[in-house]
Amino acid sequence: MEKVELVMTVSPLMGHFTQSLQMVKLMLERNTQLSITTLIMKLPTDPEGTTKIQSLIASTNVERLHFHHLPTPQDISQFNTTHRGPFLYDLIDYHKPHVIEIASKIKGLSGFFIDLTNTAMIDVADELGVPTYLFYTSGAAFLGLMFHFQTLEDEQNLEISELVKAEKDLVIPSFANAVPISVLPTITSNKEFWSTIFLKGTRAYRRAKGIMVNTFSDLESYALHSFSLDSSYGKSRLPPIYPVGPILNRSLIQIQSAKDPSEMMNWLDCQPENSVVFLCFGSIGSFDVDQVQEIANGLERSGWRFIWVLRQPPAKKGGFASDYESHKLILPVGFLDRTASIGKVVGWVPQLAVLSHAAVGGFVSHCGWNSTLESIFCGVPIGTWPLHAEQQLNAFQLVKELKMAVEISLDYNEAKENQAVVRAEQVEKGIRELMDSENEVRKRVLEFSEKSRLAMKEGGSSYLAVESIIQSVCSES
Repeated sequence: MEKVELVMTVSPLMGHFTQSLQMVKLMLERNTQLSITTLIMKLPTDPEGTTKIQSLIASTNVERLHFHHLPTPQDISQFNTTHRGPFLYDLIDYHKPHVIEIASKIKGLSGFFIDLTNTAMIDVADELGVPTYLFYTSGAAFLGLMFHFQTLEDEQNLEISELVKAEKDLVIPSFANAVPISVLPTITSNKEFWSTIFLKGTRAYRRAKGIMVNTFSDLESYALHSFSLDSSYGKSRLPPIYPVGPILNRSLIQIQSAKDPSEMMNWLDCQPENSVVFLCFGSIGSFDVDQVQEIANGLERSGWRFIWVLRQPPAKKGGFASDYESHKLILPVGFLDRTASIGKVVGWVPQLAVLSHAAVGGFVSHCGWNSTLESIFCGVPIGTWPLHAEQQLNAFQLVKELKMAVEISLDYNEAKENQAVVRAEQVEKGIRELMDSENEVRKRVLEFSEKSRLAMKEGGSSYLAVESIIQSVCSES
């Protein structure tokens, strides 16, 4: 049997890397013909995230999966260090010659596996004469928005950064409802970021051999159907779209945080079923002092048991959040003492392990797509509180399109210059509604939890989609 070799190069961000790693592990489990070399980039501006990724790699021992560490740039003076996104794209461009050098020596190279940020590597794959398979770590509805905006720009000569300033709502093929401008990703109104990074990247998506989307057919049936309509996304071809999810970072259950989480898990074991609200805003999510105080006050007033992941904002613009040495100074005076019997304020935790626990009955989330899928898989309803990227759009989709979340905010955006603080009253109200055992949202999430599990079982829609992408990869050998 002829061997099939893939090179995987993805973003060194936890939310991208862990899901991509899970996806290739699944492919390797399904096909013994396949081998994958994963090229590891390190973010010099995020040492904590780099350590977590290294821990994940060290705990991964999968046959035919090999890791190769790319060199860390010694001089980043020419990189854009004031914004996380552009810095990442500078890092990817820096590594193109290193990737060419390594990949060109791989015997039987059949293709590249990339994530949505690594489209620059499509040029490398083309130079080596092999196809690219793209793993999209966001949802199908957001992918549809990106294709739609790229079509408007390239075929109808509409400038997206101006369009989103002029309109109130937009009709987008991958959404059943008109989408308010207020929930669009900030990048769409930033002409420089849109035109130099995201428009260019979306054009490159069309060059992929196939796009694996971390979603499942029942969850985003409307968006997925829109890709099959010839008139929806312009004249240029779309690659085959494979809904392969939910691909979850289940390995993180085994990763220990900087502080041993066993005490927290033991505490959860002692709590009644569905009695704990879990607040977590992603590995890079954080708040200023005034917002932290309002969350604390609203949480305390709600009366519910809680676990709150509270992260420290970056020291400078473009940096990454980190764990606090102590939460005492950032929280209201006496908060930790008053809530000691009903709650815990913590740093980094194994999120999926927490969501899987029977005591957890609600999830106040930034609505990152990975967190959204984990919450659905575990049957835990979300209270929406987006911060950045496409999270506002995800929140809108969850609340308005899918009816699977409670709105705390749909358009909170840390990039806004005058972002209003979400007051304690709003936090309290949202948590009470989220934790209501009779809430219809809870019933709907449980229904889709079962559907997500069926999709991944043998014969399920996502199981078959993974089979299809593997067949496509192996046909190139």
